[in-house]
Amino acid sequence: MMPHQHQPWQAPGEASALYWVLVVLVGAGLLAFMLWALYAKLHPRRWTTLGYHALGALVVIMTVFTLVLYIIPANQAQQIPPTARAWDWKPGETIKDPGGSGLEGEPYRGYLVYLANGCTYCHTLYLRPEDIKTGWAEGAKPDEVSQMGDFVHYPFTMLGTQRDGPDLSIIGRKIPDMKYHVDHLVDPRKFKPKSVMPTYRYLSERDLRDLAAFLVSLGNEPQKLRAGIAPTPQPTEDPRVAKGRELYRSAGCVACHSVDGSPNVGPTWKGLFGHEVEIVLPDGSAQTLVADEEYLRESILQPAAKIVKDFQNVMPSYEGRFTDEELQAFIEYIKSLR
Repeated sequence: MMPHQHQPWQAPGEASALYWVLVVLVGAGLLAFMLWALYAKLHPRRWTTLGYHALGALVVIMTVFTLVLYIIPANQAQQIPPTARAWDWKPGETIKDPGGSGLEGEPYRGYLVYLANGCTYCHTLYLRPEDIKTGWAEGAKPDEVSQMGDFVHYPFTMLGTQRDGPDLSIIGRKIPDMKYHVDHLVDPRKFKPKSVMPTYRYLSERDLRDLAAFLVSLGNEPQKLRAGIAPTPQPTEDPRVAKGRELYRSAGCVACHSVDGSPNVGPTWKGLFGHEVEIVLPDGSAQTLVADEEYLRESILQPAAKIVKDFQNVMPSYEGRFTDEELQAFIEYIKSLR
């Protein structure tokens, strides 16, 4: 069941009259209590006199403390300007499926469905610089790292903290197809047999459409979607490259090898294939060779046979750990890192 749709106010001027009535009543109550505690006529020889005055002084201090450190700075802070790609959808706004299925949904309501069904437990909505380097931000570019201005229009900032599933910041640009997202939500294992994502077949058709609309809105400029300009989907990727990227993370290669050229315990994979490599043989002699498929396969299965110059022999052997198909997936992924 969907929660009540509520557009939270983001500035004091947007607050309701009831809110300000409550503020005035609470403020007046605090003021009255402070005046009573500080100046009320109490029995001069009662031990409680000092206690009441101390309590009144404490309330004054805490009120001033709150005003100085929180309320005043909050009202004086400049509003963060939104980026061009900032998510900006209002209740009632709809988009049509860029994939051409004819489906239509409300991104704002879809975000509420997303929150209500715990999607934030496994997915995040922000990209960090290290995500580009490690490959977690699949398909993202360095200039797509999240900025504060990307989130200023979100009604609630529940961006997620755990990644049992992929980050969804740009999923709408990668897969601008509501029909695909609906089908994937209903039966995740139809697309990925080993997926741990639960089925959402229990959602109503409207909830599924709206959630799919929200997913399509991620990573796309709202103005273009409103104008009916369909985002260009990313070119189809070789499934072996995708498999190799997945193995790069799951097998722990990410701990020692970068994919962006940055130094690490082991040599970077970026630009490795097809280039000359200086290696040291077990007998101590040096040699220069070209990193072809045979070299990459040997480096995975028998890493001690040829050590890249200036690196230590610390990589374990992966003999027998991977199938021929998985080894080829590794190689295809390394070849893609130009």
